[in-house]
Amino acid sequence: MPVSIDDWIRNPISIINNIFDNDNENFDAKLDEFFRSKLMCEKDYQSIPCVNDVPFHELTPNCLVRYRCMIQDSFDPVYFTNIHNIKNKSGEIKKICLKYKETIDMPTGYEVCEDSMATPADKSNHHNNLMQRTTFFCVPIPGEANWVKEMYKTNSCYACGTKAESQCEKRPLEKDEIMETNQPSQIQKMEQDMTIISQEKDTDYTVCKVCYKTRKFNPDEETQTVTYTKKTKNEKVTENNTNFHLNLLNNFPLSKSESGSACLVKIYEDSEKYKINDLVEFIGIFSQDPSLAYEHDEHRTDSLEVEHDRKTQEFKIHKETKIEDENHHLCKCTEMDIYITKVTEHSKKYILSEFPPSLVPRIHCITSFNILSNNPLLGRDAKMEKKDQMQIDQQEKKDDYWTLEYSQFLRSLLKESNANLENIDDSLLFDQSQIYLNKLRNEIILMFQELLLGDALAAEYLLMHLLSSVFMRKDVTILGKFCLNITNIPPVDENSKTFVECFYSAMSKIVSMSHLFRLSIDNMNNSNLIPNKDYSKDKLISGMLQLPELFHLVIDETVLNAGELKQKGLINLNSLKEIIKWQKINYDFGFHHQEFNTNLRMLILSETKSILTSDVQLKLSHELKKFESEPYEKVVDKFFNVNKLNLINYIRKYLSILTHVDYKLSNSMQQLVENDLVQIRQNHLVKNNEKMSFDDFHTLLVVARLQAISYGKCELSIPEWNRAKSLEIERLRNRV
Repeated sequence: MPVSIDDWIRNPISIINNIFDNDNENFDAKLDEFFRSKLMCEKDYQSIPCVNDVPFHELTPNCLVRYRCMIQDSFDPVYFTNIHNIKNKSGEIKKICLKYKETIDMPTGYEVCEDSMATPADKSNHHNNLMQRTTFFCVPIPGEANWVKEMYKTNSCYACGTKAESQCEKRPLEKDEIMETNQPSQIQKMEQDMTIISQEKDTDYTVCKVCYKTRKFNPDEETQTVTYTKKTKNEKVTENNTNFHLNLLNNFPLSKSESGSACLVKIYEDSEKYKINDLVEFIGIFSQDPSLAYEHDEHRTDSLEVEHDRKTQEFKIHKETKIEDENHHLCKCTEMDIYITKVTEHSKKYILSEFPPSLVPRIHCITSFNILSNNPLLGRDAKMEKKDQMQIDQQEKKDDYWTLEYSQFLRSLLKESNANLENIDDSLLFDQSQIYLNKLRNEIILMFQELLLGDALAAEYLLMHLLSSVFMRKDVTILGKFCLNITNIPPVDENSKTFVECFYSAMSKIVSMSHLFRLSIDNMNNSNLIPNKDYSKDKLISGMLQLPELFHLVIDETVLNAGELKQKGLINLNSLKEIIKWQKINYDFGFHHQEFNTNLRMLILSETKSILTSDVQLKLSHELKKFESEPYEKVVDKFFNVNKLNLINYIRKYLSILTHVDYKLSNSMQQLVENDLVQIRQNHLVKNNEKMSFDDFHTLLVVARLQAISYGKCELSIPEWNRAKSLEIERLRNRV
């Protein structure tokens, strides 16, 4: 019987239950086959709502969702019982699957068996019934451009329906079903002392800001009874309301400029293939059950009173409430607060490693894949490959993907030019499309030249910077990095935006991830650039430099003024220098530092030579005494108007795809390059009759590689090599 979209997207739990009931022995294989067959269809894939684009209140509970994110932190694995036994009044026992669920779907008339392992066979297989899942704390992709978000949202064609209430009772998983190592037995005792009484009207209620329930006291009774009810839309909180986005709670790296929602993603398979800072798209079951806030130890907010507007999905944080405050609610969440001061350090770790589901929903991952590029103009990767294909080397898989994307990109250029594609195979594709690719490159150089105040040489170096990427690490040499420092940035006219602001605004329209950091004394002394481990909460506190690969970081040094760098400022400065020189950053884990490799594109804009050592320094050539933003913005509008959207999209694809062109240096060209380097070394070709240094030679080789790539070539040829030499000699003689 065919399954409708409504069934497998709006209610995937029912599909999972049906597959388990029909064949529980081959459950995993059958489930994997079902969802892979569905997700191979682009239309079905786009029908799945994306958490990045859809407000939580529009999502049906336990529906299938997509989540485009970066892994910010990971927690220790958790073990749980995969299969549980329930029985009805007649004693009939039924097996149910707990995988991909936060709660047990209890059919009417059934209850949990006291001994879930009902038979000797079950008891002997008890350990085989245990499964492991890993939880990732994920955030939306940092610095994702507005055009990227809008395009993903436009491409999505999900059908959002009304929230349907579950037809069966739900019971939170017992503590022995989620077996956290060394979890204190006192937590079980704490979860038995809540009493639910019927609601009453016309009574003053006070609101628990954590679990969104209200309470009232009955003064007539000797033993005071506490009643909990859900907060209504019209109830207001009156104490010191302060609007505050929970970016720090959600641990966004770019906390001040980010939006979106963090999620806890629970992954059951292949968790080892992902690491912190990876870009991943997860497809799984969305869970935001409010009961989890007080039935599980997952709702810690560290004494913050939080008001949640369910209509707008906004949050308000009120003043901190001490645990000893007599007005603090004595509901489940407060009992947890009180208890935390008494438990052991390890149990505190378990409690604090979870987050309130109202703020940080859960996604039980069914399938997932690395995002090789978050550019929505590129085709989807072969995400739903068969199991036997998953063993292919990951690098080989990436290379195949980019080769295919490059081929499709060249074909689209030919099609745009009305060329005949019928008899063109891949071996002839580049030769046929070379003229159109060169034309596109010229358009990019002309645009960059206008954005850089008419400087054609700076336009060439900016293009190479945007195509750069670390492609090899050998001993202490990092091959491919290309940090560019453009100096002689013009001073700003009064009542005008700065050049850096206007330039960055234009660049953010063509790159998919970027951020502008103002290198002022205050920012350096007060900003959290380095991620650090908070052992009291067992979480990694994000820093601004916790960024994914190929992120474009623009540093505005024109705002730097005289002042003193404090200890934190010096640490931040050294971290920036370390990324530029070694493309690595040391995360602060308190007792030690953990080294993480990076692959960031760093562009420094300054009036004079930067205090940060760069790979390439270039003095901007212009005749402006004062920069005026109004005429500059008119130039930007000329390039980024609706009529040129097609060209802009080709530029966006060009920058994303050509970065990954597989570059090689033939033996004949290698010999030619070596001979030329000897000749250059013997002649005084740079400024003040100085000889080229070793670093200059290394930069020349990188420039040659990027020049070849910018023309779409996989191998360095003589024209690109000669062009690289002329560019570098011109820069070293006249522009440093």
